[in-house]
Amino acid sequence: MGLRDRWHHGLAAGLGLHHEDPVVQELAGLRRLGEMVFELDDEIKNARAKAPERSFVRADAYYLAADVLVTFADAFVLDAFMDPNHPNHVPHITFLQAAQFYQAVPALVTAVRREVAYEGSGEAPLPVLPGPRLEAPGRCPVEHLLAMRRAAEKTEELLGTRIELLQREGADPAAIKTPVLMMTDARTAKASADAVLGLLTHHQHVPDEQHEEAERMYYDGVLRSYLYAAQELFLPGVTKKAPRSEDPPEEEPAEAQRPVTPFPHHHQAGAGMGGMPMGWGGMNPMGGFGGGGGGLSWGSLLTADLAANLVGGLMGGMFGGGMGRFR
Repeated sequence: MGLRDRWHHGLAAGLGLHHEDPVVQELAGLRRLGEMVFELDDEIKNARAKAPERSFVRADAYYLAADVLVTFADAFVLDAFMDPNHPNHVPHITFLQAAQFYQAVPALVTAVRREVAYEGSGEAPLPVLPGPRLEAPGRCPVEHLLAMRRAAEKTEELLGTRIELLQREGADPAAIKTPVLMMTDARTAKASADAVLGLLTHHQHVPDEQHEEAERMYYDGVLRSYLYAAQELFLPGVTKKAPRSEDPPEEEPAEAQRPVTPFPHHHQAGAGMGGMPMGWGGMNPMGGFGGGGGGLSWGSLLTADLAANLVGGLMGGMFGGGMGRFR
């Protein structure tokens, strides 16, 4: 059974992935992409020492954004690698979200190295975005929320260390005011989401809306804010017009989309295609899993294809030979 078939099979069965699963073994190859980021800091430092008159702020911004995304992804899949003898449960949605983060790394590594060679030559778009929040059918597993909280904690530590370093190097307090305030707001958002997660981990009832809001808060209010703050440290104002969410717009329920008539008993059954009412419940053509009883959206099928092809072909054009060299 191929990767795509395995993913669909697991999704249909409502199963998660475990450490022994070949899909997770492939993810281990993606995870090793993150190791490339560790070399970039030294490359920037060496270039700065050789050409102190040059500006490397774009290289710094690309590098720290890549480091943040790798921190996110590593935290999302950390449980699958901590203890080979006792693998922990990693939900499908957590696996896919981590893969999306890892996917962005090679382009950012290339951008850093181009900037080191020639200022302004990095081609990756700025600001760097985390990508859309992926959703599971129904409620996301508690393990997924725990993964987002773990990613937030690791990233706060990473950025806190970087800010302390800049302060020791004599950074202008006004220059780091915006990212510091963004991180302050992110901590407040995290506290709100943590409160909901605390109820869930103690097996207390949480309404669906509150559960969904905690998921949004972790992803957009915390993780996205940290990624933006990382770039603001070096490129002030770069995220000023950046989206605060990449969630697709919610569709109205099918009932709300039907024409309203003053005489309901005269309404024709064939108002839609072959009698189907206009507006398919749960189908969201913009991506994610639709709610309200529908099946997979086209966007989620594209996400599945993305996950299926990450290992085999995504990086092939850039690194020559695809993922084989990382296995």
